Parts: sequence; structure tokens; C-alpha cells
Amino acid sequence: MFVEMKYGICKLEKCVLKLIQLIQIMEIKKPLFIQIKEYYERLIDIGVFKDGDEMPSVREVALNNNANPNTVHRAFALMVEDGYLVSIPKKGFYVQKEVKKVDNHLKDIINELLNSGYKKEEIIKVLGEIDNDRN
Repeated sequence: MFVEMKYGICKLEKCVLKLIQLIQIMEIKKPLFIQIKEYYERLIDIGVFKDGDEMPSVREVALNNNANPNTVHRAFALMVEDGYLVSIPKKGFYVQKEVKKVDNHLKDIINELLNSGYKKEEIIKVLGEIDNDRN
């Protein structure tokens, strides 16, 4: 396996380098707004940005990534849709990750109920009954 050497690199190292290059090419093929979105989602997921933190401005991210501000805004808007951020007009984007977990979990449950054949009216009726029981 390690016998053949070419340019001072063994087969395993060449394979690893090719794999790294392939991953980089795959990342490059993604639209820039998706790359930006995924990058900031990872930063939020690992705790670099915490709930309530202000995100860098659209303009700042655009300058740092040699991108059009509309591209960055599109990425951040998708993050709002996904529940990672909240947009406050004339202030910017803020991390709101905890709400995402609850909202997405609730949406998943409701979608599962709808896909199982329950009607919207039935779900609303049960929610009303639950609410009445709590009060």
C-alpha cells in the first residue's frame, strides 16, 4: 500500500490530498449564499455566536467574502427562515437559536400529524382542548 512513491507522496497521502481537493471543489460549487449560510450556522451550532448575539453586518460579511450585500442578505434571510436568526429592522440580525429548536420540533410534530391523515381542524380542536384544560 505504501510502496509506490511518486513526487515524494505515498498513495495514502495522495488519496487524502485528492479527497481534500474534492471537498473543496464541492464547497466551491455551492452557491455563495449557501456557503455563507452554512458557515454561520456552524459557528452558531458550535457556540461562537450565542443566543442574543448580534451578527456581523451584511456589509461587513459582504466585504470579507468579496460578495454582493444582496447575497449575504439572502443567506441571512434563509437563516431567519430556518430559525437561526431574527431580523430587527434598522438594527441587524441577531442569533435566536433556542426558538428554532422549539419551532422546528413543533412543525415536525404537526407535519407528522398532517401526513398521518389528521385534518387541520382536528389538530386545532385538540390544541383548544389542551389550552382549556391548562386554564
